[in-house]
Amino acid sequence: MEYKIVRKGPFEKIEAFEKRINSMAISGWRVVTSYASGAYLIMGKEKY
Repeated sequence: MEYKIVRKGPFEKIEAFEKRINSMAISGWRVVTSYASGAYLIMGKEKY
């Protein structure tokens, strides 16, 4: 499995962040863990 840490940019609008996360989900990435205090997601994708 591959992992990726995704953070919202400091000047990125929430709508743009949601669009980025949704496009990653379409390409096979899924949220494995999320941390509210650190404001980031760890996403995993099966390696083929």
